[in-house]
Amino acid sequence: MDPHSALPLLVPLPRPATGSATRVALGRHEVVLEAVRGGYALLWTDGKTARRHVLALPANGHLTVQLRAPRATVHVATRDVMVLLPGARCHGFVQVPLIPTIVWHDAAAVSHVVVELRPAELAAEWDEEHGHTLHCSSAWHTRFPLRADDPRVVVALHLRNCGRETLSPASLPITVSDDELLHKRGSIVVRPRRLWWNGRWQEVRATGRVLGVPA
Repeated sequence: MDPHSALPLLVPLPRPATGSATRVALGRHEVVLEAVRGGYALLWTDGKTARRHVLALPANGHLTVQLRAPRATVHVATRDVMVLLPGARCHGFVQVPLIPTIVWHDAAAVSHVVVELRPAELAAEWDEEHGHTLHCSSAWHTRFPLRADDPRVVVALHLRNCGRETLSPASLPITVSDDELLHKRGSIVVRPRRLWWNGRWQEVRATGRVLGVPA
């Protein structure tokens, strides 16, 4: 793969012959499907940790590896301390991890999620107010970031403090959907987000519509 091209959002994972294996690499992530006695073994590594799954697959159908967006709001903590005075604006970029997902496509063209290989950097936590939440950290980039070896989506952010007090946010809530992922400048991106703070974060669309976002 061209080192300057974006990671593909979907890659076929061919079923191997008995006693052999197929491999798919997505940056530092690697998926290996082995045909073993009585079924298949799925091995996955992100370069730091590894997991193994045992699969039983029907006779007809095929597998793909897809990069999918987290299905819940991700609270992104910037590694630099941010300070926004009342009325101030700030523009930059953060990166949110994508989830390598193994998908089975059956003979009727129906898709089934087999396993989600959530990276360790995308941590799940329990919050008394919001229930299960997802968290990660990201550098705050003042320019479009260089292409990463990890599956990540680049999100352009426009922040505004509409409150009357100085704001130093612990995290920024970002929601991404699969259907808006696209390739640009050698990376995976989504449309820019405009987040306004007035006691809680609100996402403002280009139309002027304000959407509630968990603080």
